[in-house]
Amino acid sequence: MEKGHYSKEDVEFMLKTNQTRSASRLQELINFIKLSGYKKIGLANCFSVDAAALKLKTLLESEGIEVLSVNCKESKLEASELSSEMKGLSCDPKSQAEYLNNCQTDFNIDFGLCLGHGLLFQKYSSAPVTTMLVKDPKNKHNIMENFA
Repeated sequence: MEKGHYSKEDVEFMLKTNQTRSASRLQELINFIKLSGYKKIGLANCFSVDAAALKLKTLLESEGIEVLSVNCKESKLEASELSSEMKGLSCDPKSQAEYLNNCQTDFNIDFGLCLGHGLLFQKYSSAPVTTMLVKDPKNKHNIMENFA
């Protein structure tokens, strides 16, 4: 494997993230947002983790961070519009990204989106994205259970 060749901007970014390390991922996220000077944060979540997403939003706001949130079914996309084999409301990660793009968020958080939906959200997001919660209902969203 060859060493990566990083731009000056990439190195500055890596140095900034190095300064935000903390005992918890939540505190690391808060430190990173503040150190980066991000003013408007997007929170894209799965509807099944709405309660936890609201807690995260409240925690970030208590730190003085503006948070715009959107769950995967807010657009009310009918699954049949995507495929005649599907019924009910569909998750809509592209609309989540477009909504946050229109809100001009500086940074976005994927919070419990399904694997493919998270990938599509990242693809269409104009702002950088980090994943805060990996959806794993079998192990109560603790992916490390698979490796214990």
